[in-house]
Amino acid sequence: MVYGNDDPRNKAEDQLSQAHHARPAVPLSDVAPESLNAQLDWQQHELQLHQIELELQNQELRRTNSELEDARREYQALFDGAPVGYLVLDEAGFIQRANRTAGQQLGVAEGTLPGRRFSSFIPANEARSFALFLRRLVQTGQAAPLEVSLARTGDGNTDLVVQLQGEAMEHPSGTPIQCRVTLTDITAQRHAQAEVQRLNASLEARVAERTEQLSALNEELETVMYAVSHELLTPLRQARDFGHLLARPEEPEKPELHQHYLSNIEQAMGRMEDLLHGLLQYFRAGQQRLRLRQIDLNQVLTQVRKGLNVQSTADGISFVIDPLPVVYGDSLALQLIFSTLISNAIKFSRTVEATRIRVSCNETAETYVFSVEDNGVGFNMRQKDRLFGMFQRLHSTREFEGLGLGLALVKRFVQRHGGRVWAEGKPGQGATFWFSLPKTQPGRTP
Repeated sequence: MVYGNDDPRNKAEDQLSQAHHARPAVPLSDVAPESLNAQLDWQQHELQLHQIELELQNQELRRTNSELEDARREYQALFDGAPVGYLVLDEAGFIQRANRTAGQQLGVAEGTLPGRRFSSFIPANEARSFALFLRRLVQTGQAAPLEVSLARTGDGNTDLVVQLQGEAMEHPSGTPIQCRVTLTDITAQRHAQAEVQRLNASLEARVAERTEQLSALNEELETVMYAVSHELLTPLRQARDFGHLLARPEEPEKPELHQHYLSNIEQAMGRMEDLLHGLLQYFRAGQQRLRLRQIDLNQVLTQVRKGLNVQSTADGISFVIDPLPVVYGDSLALQLIFSTLISNAIKFSRTVEATRIRVSCNETAETYVFSVEDNGVGFNMRQKDRLFGMFQRLHSTREFEGLGLGLALVKRFVQRHGGRVWAEGKPGQGATFWFSLPKTQPGRTP
């Protein structure tokens, strides 16, 4: 049966006629007063039509409710499963509704969020920014996005950063009463930005460090070139002058004098050779790779004393060596450091009757500080800046032999270990040389 419209009454009429196989009853207005049966038939017909019409309406209502329920479940699934958190806040910032993602972001079940103030999940130092964000949202219906940290589960751990975006839902009167706010997790992006900033800062620090190293190397190179030029000129000048004396044609034959000239030339060449060897040793000290490992300095001191061929009571030398720690360092470099300092202590104490040498160690929170103390000739503190320079000597070669290179090598090796070196002394009262070493291997944390 085709109807001109979907009127429930037409449907009811059709179903009723099919059920009783009869035509519709005559309306009461057309029935004679004496025809009571016709009236009752009409009322019964109307009642049946209303019943069928109500049933059809109920079926349509159930179908519509079922569709609405399906739509509601689909909406709820989309709402809860959204990749961002959704909150509905009132004007005071109390949560009216939240999806599952928001609960996960805040560290609580979404069902427990309604009625709680959202600002309770925001650290105190960021609460004012959120209050301004909410006020602007309520007053104007929109606000600029805001980044805040979340103190998850209220324990103060700000381990999540979110971006808030919102809009106000207006009452028919035009007054905003609720705010929809989305929470987008941007923690990974902020961590990535922080890592980039850290790497940039590290790179800048490394560039600054390399620049400083290059500057120091350039300064050192200038100092070395000046020292080498000055030191080499002296034996060259001596060799040249004595060579000129030998070459003078007017010089009578004097074998003894010629032998004297030749001896001085040979000494000058030997001095030059020693200087060149010392210079090569100095540069090799800066280029050779240090093999850092744990070194027992007590064993290093034992090897040094064997190499120097001195005993505690031999030759009037009294040694006092305190217990020394295990450090990170290069064994050969540490042997050279102690060997040079102890050799100098012995050399510059040989003018006293009883030589006393003490090796000791103190420590700070981050470094070990070692000292080698003697009771020798000492030095004037006004000359301390020359102590660790190349070919710098505070005493003449007639008094004490040497190239003036040992302390420069000590400084170079100590600096390569991440430490520093310094000294104190008084003329005739001895000297103390200190150097420090870090407690941890450079580039490692404790």
